Amino acid sequence: MKAILMSDTHGDAIGVRWILDQAWARTGHVDAYFHMGDGAMDFISLKPFLLAHDPEAALYGVRGNCDFYAPNVEKSLVVPFGGTRIFMTHGHYYQVKSTLEILDEEAESEGCSIALYGHTHRPAMDMGRTLMINPGSAQDGRIAFLEVNEGKPRIQLWSFS
Repeated sequence: MKAILMSDTHGDAIGVRWILDQAWARTGHVDAYFHMGDGAMDFISLKPFLLAHDPEAALYGVRGNCDFYAPNVEKSLVVPFGGTRIFMTHGHYYQVKSTLEILDEEAESEGCSIALYGHTHRPAMDMGRTLMINPGSAQDGRIAFLEVNEGKPRIQLWSFS
């Protein structure tokens, strides 16, 4: 199963469309899109664009600390994907700017082997109890590609400018 990961679009839905066009040239069709907040409304507005490319794709989004106009969007989700479980959140509730330990513990307690987050705007992959992935800020041209085959993840961090 294949997914595009993004976060921190901060109102730049037009720029994200261009980034997605670049990513699709590499990925072809994907099974899911994950948006880790600070642009929850961007993600909602991108839904027709995403589904035009991948009509069967699942869309998962959470709210970030700047998503004042998306109070009905969850702060975190647990998603089964490709034989594993993914915990996704923006990260501000888990203090990811100073430590990943809290996020790692929460993801593990939810039975997840992968944790997706944003908030720092910096792409990162770290291994703790879980594999923690931050795609970086899509507003800055950064997204990630996740492929999971029989529970085994493969991650690529991409920068488009």
